[in-house]
Amino acid sequence: MFRSSSTFPLLLRIALLFVVVGGSPGFAAPKPNIVLIMAEDIGNDLATYGTPGVETPTLDRLASEGIQYNRFYTNSPICSPSRTALMLGMYQTSSNGHNHRSNVQGDPGLHYLTHYLRDAGYINLLGSKLLALKSGKTDINVKLDEPLFDKGQRQPGQPFFHQIQLQGTHRQAEDPRWQELRASKAHPVKVDEVEIPPYLPDTPEVRLDWATYLDQIEQADTDTQTLIDDLARRGELENTIIIWIGDNGRCQFRGKGYLYEDGIKCPLIIWGRDIPAGQVVDDLVSGIDLTATILALAGVPLPPQMQGQAFLANPSYEKNDYVFCARDRWDEIVDCSRTLVGERYKYIYNFMPEVPYDAGQQYLDKDNVRPILPLLRQMNTAGQLTPAQAYFFRPRKEVEQLYDLQNDPYELHNLAADPAHQAIKAKLNRELFHTIRATNDHGLELTASGEWKPKPEAHNPRANSNAGGEE
Repeated sequence: MFRSSSTFPLLLRIALLFVVVGGSPGFAAPKPNIVLIMAEDIGNDLATYGTPGVETPTLDRLASEGIQYNRFYTNSPICSPSRTALMLGMYQTSSNGHNHRSNVQGDPGLHYLTHYLRDAGYINLLGSKLLALKSGKTDINVKLDEPLFDKGQRQPGQPFFHQIQLQGTHRQAEDPRWQELRASKAHPVKVDEVEIPPYLPDTPEVRLDWATYLDQIEQADTDTQTLIDDLARRGELENTIIIWIGDNGRCQFRGKGYLYEDGIKCPLIIWGRDIPAGQVVDDLVSGIDLTATILALAGVPLPPQMQGQAFLANPSYEKNDYVFCARDRWDEIVDCSRTLVGERYKYIYNFMPEVPYDAGQQYLDKDNVRPILPLLRQMNTAGQLTPAQAYFFRPRKEVEQLYDLQNDPYELHNLAADPAHQAIKAKLNRELFHTIRATNDHGLELTASGEWKPKPEAHNPRANSNAGGEE
C-alpha cells in the first residue's frame, strides 16, 4: 500500500533539517514528480463519490488522504477535444481543435503543457508497461512543431511528468473485453445493488450493462494500485503528486458525446506531496484549470496562451462563476452546442437542433459500444419509455436548455420556456455568447445579420474515414 500524504510534510521537514545541518543552507526541496492518471469515459462513479454497488478502495483512500473535487468538468464530452484543451491549457474552440481528430496545424507561438514542463527541467513520460491494456494514448487535435512527450532517458533525480491512460473503461467496438472481465471476476458488481438513473428504464438488461461498466471501474482502481506500488518500490512515491481524472463522461446515454452532466462531469482526485488531506471541494473547475494547476504545482508561471487558473499553489485563486464546455463534430456526426455550468443553473445552446441525440452514429451502433441501444429504440417505438427516457429519441433537440442542477440533478426538466426562469436564462445566454466572442470560438461565425452560426470545418481529413471507428 502507499503512505498517507499527511505523513509526507513531516518526512520533508526531517529531510530539510538533515541537509541544513549537513552544511547546505541553500537547499531547496526538489520539484515534485506529477503523475496524471487518466481513465477513459468515466463519470463520478467511484465509491468515494457515493456510487452504490462499486468498490474502489485505492481511489477512496487517495480521496480521503488528498482532495476530492466534486465538480470537475472536461471542456468537451469527446476525448480528443477534451485532451486538446488539457494539453494546451486553452479551450479547444479557441485553438481550432474542437472537432474530433481534426489534426489541424496550431498557430505559431502555441505550446503544449509538456513544453513548459520540459523548460522547467521535467522529462515528460507516457504510458506504462505494467498495465495489460495500452496506456499511452495522446489524441491531440492540434499539431505543433514540438514533441508532446519525450523519448530520451531520464537523468538521475530529474523530476518527471507522467501521463498514464486507463483504457479499460473505454468501450471498444466489437470487443468483448468488458464481458470477459465480468466473467473472470470472483465477485462481479451485483446487478441488484446498482442505481439506474431515471433517464434509463430499470430493466435487467440495463442493470447488467451498468454493472458491467462498474466492473471496469473496479479494475481501474486495481490498476491504480499497481501504479502506486511501482512508485513506492522505486522510491518515488514520497516526492510525487498523483492526479486522477476522467477524460470525458461515461460510455452511456447522455454521457460521452453530450453536454449533459454525465458527459462532461468527471472525477478529479489529487494526492501526494504537500497536498492537504481530507478535503472535499465543490468549486467549479475544468480541464483548462487543471492544466494551470499542474504548472503551478511544478513552480511554472502561467503562460499567456492559457485561459484557465490554477486552483492549487495559487494565492490569487478565485472561484469560477461558470465553466464553459463545447460539443462539435464527433466522427461523421456534425453537431454544435455550447454550455455554461454555474453553481446552480446550467444553460445549453444547440446551434444545430435539427441533429437529434440519437443521430445514427456508426460507432455507437457497433456491437458492445451501446449494447442496450437496440432495446431502448424498441421500447421507445412501443411507447414503453417515460417522457424523460424518450427525450433522447426525439427527432430534434430544443435550441435552448436550462436546468436547475440543485433541484434537478439528472436534468430531466428543461426550464428554458418556463416564465419564472426567463431572467436567469437571459443572464446565462448573455454570459455564454460573451464567452463565445471573448474566447475566439473557431466553431462559430457571426453572420452579417448578427447571428452566430456553426462554421463549416475547413479541413476534415478524418470525418468520413473515422466513421464508426472512434477509439
